Amino acid sequence: MEYGKDVWMKYTLPTLHVLYFGIQAKKGKLDSAGVGKDGSANVAEVHNQVNMMLGHEIFDPELNRRVLVDHAFIVAGGEVTKQARNWIGNKLDAPKRSQIMFMDRDDILNLFIVTNLPLPKGALPPEEAVDPLDDDIPF
Repeated sequence: MEYGKDVWMKYTLPTLHVLYFGIQAKKGKLDSAGVGKDGSANVAEVHNQVNMMLGHEIFDPELNRRVLVDHAFIVAGGEVTKQARNWIGNKLDAPKRSQIMFMDRDDILNLFIVTNLPLPKGALPPEEAVDPLDDDIPF
């Protein structure tokens, strides 16, 4: 019964207006391939979930009322390809298109850099050890 929302959150502006955000999270790469490959999600599936997210109310227990999501984040643990972004943008009408924001792995890692937070363990691939005795010329 999530109706396209894996997580929802709200943000209160200094004017005391409240904005609601829905998040659709995917583990791997989000691409526009006709059939999803291992480690990737099909963009048509995400399009369907985004339409449900923007069209279905959520219950805010603090306000004791039902509200609509103002913006939708599509978050992928891998890459969100340019073709996938364009496909979703072309399928949504103009008002819904302005409500969609994409975040991929690079965006998430850049947030850690900008906010000066240490990256979690395992966020970067392991560095290859260099053997000091291996002094072969690489050419």
